[in-house]
Amino acid sequence: MKKLTNYLLIAAIAISTIAFISNKEASSSFTIEKAEFLEFLDGNKSYTLELAEAMPADKYTYKPHDSVRSFGEQLAHMGMSTKFLTGIFIKGEAMPPQEAFAEFGKMEKEMGASKEACIEALTKALDDMKATYESMSEEQMNETFTVFFDPNQPKFSKKRGFQFIKDHMIHHRGQALVSLRMQGIKAPQYRLY
Repeated sequence: MKKLTNYLLIAAIAISTIAFISNKEASSSFTIEKAEFLEFLDGNKSYTLELAEAMPADKYTYKPHDSVRSFGEQLAHMGMSTKFLTGIFIKGEAMPPQEAFAEFGKMEKEMGASKEACIEALTKALDDMKATYESMSEEQMNETFTVFFDPNQPKFSKKRGFQFIKDHMIHHRGQALVSLRMQGIKAPQYRLY
């Protein structure tokens, strides 16, 4: 009986130690991942604002083609959509009514004509996204949200929501870079972080 008790005690200690180490490794991995994404957010903000500053204010309404957004509209869209997506995907804010989207398009055009307004919107949206990300725990990152505007209404983790917002910004920043280059303006030096 004493041997059995000793074996059970050793097993309990071993299992507790393994669980502690696994939990510590997972927590350490999250901390590293979080620090890397925060570094990306800082670099993303700097690079995006350098792009916004590079275009002269009088060229913010330049469109490479009638079917696409102007340079300023691209930046306004990035700022407004980053704020909007952070709100609904991450913070759990309510989806605006369908009729609000026409108003968003109008606001995008108005804001897109102003270099100052675009830079202000981008700065606020990116600072808010970073502060939100920075304040979240691993458990909060694993919470899910529903993509209400997709007919299939898929669910994703909030961590994936941040990745979606990141990809969306990169997509529109690339379009803005083309407009900048088409105006013969040297683009800011690309960087990975």
